[in-house]
Amino acid sequence: MYMERLRILFKAYLDNSLSEAEYAEFCQLLGQEDRMQMLSQELQELWDTHPEYRLPVHEWDKKFKALKEERLPKAKRTFIWRYVAAAAVVLLVAGSTYLFLYEKPAIKALRQTPILRNDIAAGTNGAILSFANGKTIVLDTARNGQLMEGVVKNGSDIAVKATAVEYATLTTPRAKQQQLILDDGTKVWLNAASSIRFPSAFTGPKRVVEITGEAYFEVAKNPAQPFVVKTGESEVEVLGTHFNVMAYANEHSIQTTLLEGSVTFSQGNQTVVLKPGQQSRLSKDGQIKVVEDADVELATAWKNGQQLFRQADIATIMRQVERWYNVDVQYQTALPANTTFSGDLPRNVNLSELLKVFEREHLHFSIDVHTRKVTVTE
Repeated sequence: MYMERLRILFKAYLDNSLSEAEYAEFCQLLGQEDRMQMLSQELQELWDTHPEYRLPVHEWDKKFKALKEERLPKAKRTFIWRYVAAAAVVLLVAGSTYLFLYEKPAIKALRQTPILRNDIAAGTNGAILSFANGKTIVLDTARNGQLMEGVVKNGSDIAVKATAVEYATLTTPRAKQQQLILDDGTKVWLNAASSIRFPSAFTGPKRVVEITGEAYFEVAKNPAQPFVVKTGESEVEVLGTHFNVMAYANEHSIQTTLLEGSVTFSQGNQTVVLKPGQQSRLSKDGQIKVVEDADVELATAWKNGQQLFRQADIATIMRQVERWYNVDVQYQTALPANTTFSGDLPRNVNLSELLKVFEREHLHFSIDVHTRKVTVTE
C-alpha cells in the first residue's frame, strides 16, 4: 500500500501535477529512512517499465534537486533532502550507463566501515617528503606540528618554509593524496601516484616546480615572478591562477584545465593561452588541442573528494581505480564495446561499492586483498 501510493505520487511529481496536499504527503512518505532501499528499487522498476519517464540525465538531476528547494521551509527542505538523496538510480540510456549516486546518511558511516573480507578501502592522505640532503619524512604517521626546521604539518596540509634554499620532493604513492603549501603561499593538491619537486624558497626570476601525475594549483599572485609548472617537455606558466594539470604517463594526453586567471601552455615551439573554462590537451604525438568548453567539474572532482565519470569507458575508469585503491587490474574478458559510464559517488567508498555499479553491464569483478589484484570477468 505504501509503495503503491509512493509510486503514484512520484509519477505525479515527475509530471509536475502534484497538488499542495499531495506534495506534502509525498515528502512525508519520503521521510522514512528505513524505506530508502525499497524506494530505490521502485525507482529502478519505474525506469525499466515506463519509457515515458526516461528523462534526459539533466532532467532527472533537476527533478531530485528541486525537492530541496521547492515549497517547504528551509528546515523541512534539509530534512527531506537527506532522504530523497539516498535513492540510487541506475539508468541505461543508448548504450551508456548513467549513474546517479547522491549522498545519503549512510555514506558518512562508510568512513568508519571496517574493510570487509575481499574488499579494499579507498585512499587517504599521506606522502613522502624528501630533501636533497637525504632527509625523509613519512607524512602518513607524522604528528601535527613542526616536523623539522621549516616543515610544519597541520592536519592534511604540509607547509614548507625556507631555512636555506634547497630542493624537496613530495611523492604520493598509489592510494595516497596530499596538500602542500609552498613558501610563496601557493597551495598544491597532489593526487595519487604523483610527485612535485620544488625549492624551499623561490629566489630566481621565475617560480619553477616540476610534477608527475596530477596536481591542482592555487598560485599566489606575484607579477614580478611568474609561476611555472613543468611536466616533462611541456610547461605551464602563470602569474596567479587556479588550474589542474593531469600528466600521468599511462593516460592518452597531458591535460591542463583552467578555472581562474590565465595560463600559457607550451610544448616545443607550440604555445597556447588558456582562458577560464578551457583545457589544453597534449597528445602522445606532440600535438596540442584546446577544448573551449571544458568539463571543469570533471577535471577537479578528485580534489573535491568525488569520483566523477562522464561517458568514460571501463579501461579509463580502471586506471583511476588502480591509482586510488592501489590495485592492479587484469582482464579475463573482452571489454564491452561502445559502452560508457557516467556517475558520481564519494571518493572514500570501499572498492566493492564502486565496482558493483558496473555489474549491470554484465561485468563481474573479484578482489584479492592479499595480492591487491582486481580481475574483470564476464
